[in-house]
Amino acid sequence: MNRPSPSRREFLRRAASYAAIAFPLFLRQNRAVALPQSTLFSTDETIILKLLGRGNDEELFRLPMGELVAEMGRSFLERAYQANTLEERGDEHLVVNMRVFDCVTLCETSLALARSVKLRAGSTAGYCAQLRLIRYRSGVINGYASRLHYFSEWIADNERKKVLRNITKELGGRRDRRSLNFMSSHRQAYPHLASDGDFAAIVATEKGLLATQRYFVPKEKVEGVLGRIQNGDIIAITTSVGGLDVSHTGIAVREGGTTRLLHAPDQGQQVQISRGSLSEYLNAHEKQTGIMVARSLDPAA
Repeated sequence: MNRPSPSRREFLRRAASYAAIAFPLFLRQNRAVALPQSTLFSTDETIILKLLGRGNDEELFRLPMGELVAEMGRSFLERAYQANTLEERGDEHLVVNMRVFDCVTLCETSLALARSVKLRAGSTAGYCAQLRLIRYRSGVINGYASRLHYFSEWIADNERKKVLRNITKELGGRRDRRSLNFMSSHRQAYPHLASDGDFAAIVATEKGLLATQRYFVPKEKVEGVLGRIQNGDIIAITTSVGGLDVSHTGIAVREGGTTRLLHAPDQGQQVQISRGSLSEYLNAHEKQTGIMVARSLDPAA
C-alpha cells in the first residue's frame, strides 16, 4: 500500500475457506498441522504460538496496549515485504500470513497479536478471531467488499467495534472532504473487480463513505504533535492521489525521544523503522499529505 497504484504481484497460490465460528483454513504448503476444525501452514502456526507463548511467559499482557502493539510489531523487523498479500484467488477468506507483510497486514497482525496476548488467548483460533474482527466490516466475512479496503473506513469501523480510538481530530486534524473512488476508478488493477457483483459492492461502499467525516493532520503540523503520539499508535499516511484516502500505514515507535515509523515499505523490501522522525519521513515523500492516528484500546479493560 506504499504505492498509490496497486500493481498486482504473483499470488501466493494459497486457497482457504473460512467459517463463522471455527476458522478452518486449508493452506497448500508445508506440513498441515491439525487443529480443532482448522488447519494452517505449520510455519504460521509456529510463529503465532511462539508469540502468544512469549506474551504469557514474559507477562507482556501487563504492558499498556500501545506498548504491546509496538512490541509485537518489532517482532517482525527485517521480515520481507510483499505487496498485495491478501489478494488471493477464489472466494474471500481469512488470509493468515506471518512470513511476509505489506504495510496494512503488518498493522493488522501486530494489533491482533496484542489483543490476543491481552485476552490470554493461547490458540491460533483465538488469534484468527481477532484478525477477522479487525480486518472485516463488523468482523464478518461476506465477500470481497466486506474487507475494509479503504483505511479510513478501517479506522472508523474498528472504532465502532471498540478496537481503537481515532484521535486525529483531537490532534488538530483538518477535515478531508474528498470523495473516495480509487478502486472503482482503477477497476483493472483489482482482479476481484472483474466480477460485476464485487464491483457494484465496492461502488456502493464508496458512495456510503461520502457520509463519513474524515480528518487528517497536515504534514506541516505533524512535528508539533509528535509529543502527543504514543508508542504503538496506528499511523495512516494520507495522500494527494485522487480518490484515495491513505497510501501507507505503520506503527508509531518512540526511540530516545524521537517518534519514528515502524512499517513495511516497498522501498527497502523489509519491515523496518524509519531512520528519521515521522515528520521527516513525511517530508521526504511529496504526495504524502499528513496522517491519521488511531490508538488501540485494551480488550481486557
